[in-house]
Amino acid sequence: MKHPDTNAQKPRRTYAVWLTAGILAILLIGCAVTAGTQQKAEVPADDVVFEEPPTPEQAMVTPDPAQFTPEPSLDPTPTPSPTPTPSPTPTPPRHPLNGDSLLIGDEEPVVVDIQIRLMELNYLEFEQPDDEYSDGTADAVRSFQARNGLHVNGICDKETYEKMFSDDALTYAMVKGSTGDDVEIVKERLYELGYLDSMPFGAYDEETEAAVRRFRQKNNLPDGVIIDNDAFEVLLGDETVSNAFAIGDRDEAIQDCQQILYELGYLTYLPDGIFGKQTQNAVRRFQEENGLVVDGCLGKSTINLLKSGEADSFTFTVGVEGADVHRIQERLAHFGYLSGNQITGYYGEKTQAAVKNFQTRNGVEDNGSVDFETMQLLLGEEAVKAPTTPRPATPKATKKPTAKPTKKPSKTATPKPGTTPKPTKKPTAKPTEKPEGDTGSPGHTIDYGQGKEAFIKIAESKLGCKYVRGAKGPNRFDCSGFVYWCLNQAGVKQSYMTSKTWRTCTKYKRITSMSDIKRGDVMVFKGSSMATGHVGIYLGSGKMIDASSSKGKVRITDSILRSKYWKEHFLMAYRIWD
Repeated sequence: MKHPDTNAQKPRRTYAVWLTAGILAILLIGCAVTAGTQQKAEVPADDVVFEEPPTPEQAMVTPDPAQFTPEPSLDPTPTPSPTPTPSPTPTPPRHPLNGDSLLIGDEEPVVVDIQIRLMELNYLEFEQPDDEYSDGTADAVRSFQARNGLHVNGICDKETYEKMFSDDALTYAMVKGSTGDDVEIVKERLYELGYLDSMPFGAYDEETEAAVRRFRQKNNLPDGVIIDNDAFEVLLGDETVSNAFAIGDRDEAIQDCQQILYELGYLTYLPDGIFGKQTQNAVRRFQEENGLVVDGCLGKSTINLLKSGEADSFTFTVGVEGADVHRIQERLAHFGYLSGNQITGYYGEKTQAAVKNFQTRNGVEDNGSVDFETMQLLLGEEAVKAPTTPRPATPKATKKPTAKPTKKPSKTATPKPGTTPKPTKKPTAKPTEKPEGDTGSPGHTIDYGQGKEAFIKIAESKLGCKYVRGAKGPNRFDCSGFVYWCLNQAGVKQSYMTSKTWRTCTKYKRITSMSDIKRGDVMVFKGSSMATGHVGIYLGSGKMIDASSSKGKVRITDSILRSKYWKEHFLMAYRIWD
């Protein structure tokens, strides 16, 4: 017997199966719709291509490249715009106040300020500053650091820079413990002047301080034991008072020197053992002719050269002037060869003619120059005097004739019988002759034989030589010492002069306009004041060769004519050769 619910449950199971199948179908359709939508979004329906995989035979065939070459487009492809290169960020100038340290070889705008400040403090000569931190600038910084108690390394760091531009920065000076080439030169000069007893070596020590104190006292400088810029100028100048013989001193050593000066043609008085003005003038002339510092002092170097037998003799000739020339003219007037109003101290053509006449009548070579032989005759009393010109006789008046009346006699004197009166000429001034009495200084330049090209070649041969304050060669120079050494090597007898002394030179033709300078001229410049300056040799084409303190060597600069600095500081030039 069947359960009564069995047949009744069949319709319920069938309904559940169909319901489940419908739900599954709906889910499948939803998935298909979702997939189709995604595919449609990626590829347009019209572009969908269903490709069958190639057969092995098709895979072995090489495809034709032409099948894959796209057809050219009728529209040009636009050129892409270039991407702009970003501008580099400028490097800021290096500066000690920013923590930078300046070394040799650096080129920065602040170096100009550093050089100018070092010039103001007298550690550098005044010349055109630039932006190069060169050897000379580093040397000046070392001197500044040593003088101001800083670490000495020649590097301009923040500490050095701040001290340099402070109000209490110390100016240039040599003090106890100082060393270097400039100290050596100062000690040599003190030895020459008799302030040091032995040849100096080594550092600036207590013995040097004692010598400097005596030097400052004798030369009316403020009391002290240092060599500052003012003392340095006096020490190397031509008005220095030595610690040797002074005016009025009497000594056998003086007479020995006078005798040599007399025999060499420098002394215009007979030796007497007294150091007077004439002896001092003779010493100055000797120093000038022999390339020493012209100070009129019988120092050690001067005495040594006098006694060496190698000193140059001297001959007075046209162009020379001074108290010794005045003395020669006095002696010529004493013997009747010059008149009193022709004694001027300048050796001109009238003096030359008088000397020739004197030489002719006294049996010596009549060259018009006063050498030792002529000087001996002039200083003696045995020389033949000039002939006295007889006054013309006054003719007697002609008596009036008694027979016939005649005209009154002419007021013109009748010459003596047998003589022919010379016609009177109007005086014609010679263009090269000085006014009556040979007044003035020579207006022409002197050719010393070797010429300006030799002078310039000598200067150029010293390019790169070290700059040392006060040095005069042969391989170390300051600006004045460089010009001095080159002139003497070129045959010019020129004494040492500082850049300040050059301004008062009267030996050469002076050029006052920068537009008139020529190759071979010596150029003179001022510094921040007339107490400082610079000298160099003009090469032409706007170039000058000089010993530069900021560069620390002999160099050539090509900015002379276009530089505002050089134009504003130009004082004069001197023409050594025409």
